[in-house]
Amino acid sequence: MQARNPQWWRTPQINEPAWTWQDANNTRHHGAWWQDAVIYQLSPWSFQATGDGPGGDLPGVIQRLEYIASLGVDAIWLTPIYPSPMDDLGYDVVELTGVAPEFGTDEDFRRLLGISHRLGLKVILDAVWSHTSSEHPWFRESRQSRDNPRADWYVWADPAPDGGPPNNWRSAFTGDSGWAYCESREQYYFFNFLESQPDLNWHCQAVRAAVLEAARYWLDLGIDGLRLDAVNFYAHDPELTDNPPRGEQDAMPEGIPPDNPMTEQCFINSFCREETLEYLAPLRHLVDQYPDTMLLGEVTLCEDSVKTAADYTHGDDRLHLAYHSALLADRPMTAAFMRRSIERVTAAFGAGGTCWIVGNHDYGRLRSRWGGDEREYPERFYHMMAAMLLVLPGAFCLWQGDELGLPEARIPDEIPADQIRDPFGQALYPDVTGRDGSRTPMPWSSETPNAGFLRDSAKPWLPIPERHRRRAVDRQHADPDSLLNRWRQLLQWRRLQPALTAGDSTLLDAPTHVLALLRSYQAQRLLCLFNLSERDVEVDLRAYGRCQHIHRLGYDSTLADDHHRVLLSPWSAFLANLAPEAAS
Repeated sequence: MQARNPQWWRTPQINEPAWTWQDANNTRHHGAWWQDAVIYQLSPWSFQATGDGPGGDLPGVIQRLEYIASLGVDAIWLTPIYPSPMDDLGYDVVELTGVAPEFGTDEDFRRLLGISHRLGLKVILDAVWSHTSSEHPWFRESRQSRDNPRADWYVWADPAPDGGPPNNWRSAFTGDSGWAYCESREQYYFFNFLESQPDLNWHCQAVRAAVLEAARYWLDLGIDGLRLDAVNFYAHDPELTDNPPRGEQDAMPEGIPPDNPMTEQCFINSFCREETLEYLAPLRHLVDQYPDTMLLGEVTLCEDSVKTAADYTHGDDRLHLAYHSALLADRPMTAAFMRRSIERVTAAFGAGGTCWIVGNHDYGRLRSRWGGDEREYPERFYHMMAAMLLVLPGAFCLWQGDELGLPEARIPDEIPADQIRDPFGQALYPDVTGRDGSRTPMPWSSETPNAGFLRDSAKPWLPIPERHRRRAVDRQHADPDSLLNRWRQLLQWRRLQPALTAGDSTLLDAPTHVLALLRSYQAQRLLCLFNLSERDVEVDLRAYGRCQHIHRLGYDSTLADDHHRVLLSPWSAFLANLAPEAAS
């Protein structure tokens, strides 16, 4: 009798499909791992600590790699690990290469990379290239004078005639002016985010060359991809033209709260410039020299996030993937909303290039999306959403802790106002509470101090909400019906479905409140039905052809005796393989 393998997630997969896909220009491409990848985003600072500091580190990530592998994801994306004052979770870098002492050593990163690859996990590293910290040696030199070797490495401009900022460009974080005055140069420098994050001047060829060298450093180490932070912020209008005011006929921009004063302007000149697309070509050509590596771009703060993100992936001299704001709507989840979102994304991207996000270090948690903070969706809703998100065409990023169903930490109830660490939240509290609510440390153990994140006597960098303990990993791991084990089951099943890892996608007609999606590849045609309502819905299956219900996923739906109809209970899913002859 063969012994049972308790580490079932380490069983290698064989006979994976060698697939091709065809883009909107009828050009055929060989399938790549990233096109339909599930990418687990984690912040080492909030994941697992092994040292004496208040935050996590790379040895802690290494310690938890088998947990990540147990989920069934394809890759991990690490938020910045570079030397940084940590004003903004490491997105204020003072070096583009190397590992900050708080996170460990260069050797720790090499170990993480090697173990991840042995577990079948790709590693994607955050690349912060739109700006640096004001403490970066480049900026310290640039600010000294107007004629030093790095004088034009940042965005500098003379004061306006009245001595004020050169134009009306604003910070995306505060909505106030994005210009700061520098006495030594008697000029202003521009920042899109924090005053301590001066923008790099991407119109400077030397800056672009330095970025390429940083990329080459990490690619030579063997990483599998780079996530480009704020990629649509790289270039600005060199003429420094004012952003035009937003008129009543102009749609509201995406990815930014409507009460941010920045929304009073159209995002045309300070960022989202066409020049960025040209500047990406050398970077793409460099990455293409390293087989099976990719570029993932963040394109969320803009007029039309989906269209702009798609533009960043069209052609062989841009990005491989870009994520967007299509699902970041603070409105109730409905079948009509999902259908419009899928139609919109498919029309913009064509076949390939899209990446979906819901939870994120910037955009809150899955459990708090779609009005989840104001209304109480039942637990079954989040089990259903796990399936729906994993059958969408394209890649998907899963933020750490969303597989546990963690709610955002409440401010000031669970994170007191004097313990807010997010500079965005510090600047705008109490009108805006910031992003700390989704950045709290990962709860590993329900009973131990600091929930197993940090040694007993230490104080974590952010408080851990007591209600997160009820959803800790140890508690959910032991419960076969937990949300964690639902994600595991779906992700492991997904890996074996050619229609999901290589397939086409078609929206089907369905009753009101039901989203019907067909995913297909060669012989497999996978029917995916989701009841996005609080009432029972009956669906006549004869419109789709003969189907074989996939029972083992355990969703609550009832087939009629004739197998022609299925009763979907509220917030439930029905997944079935269609018979080959049902295909057109």
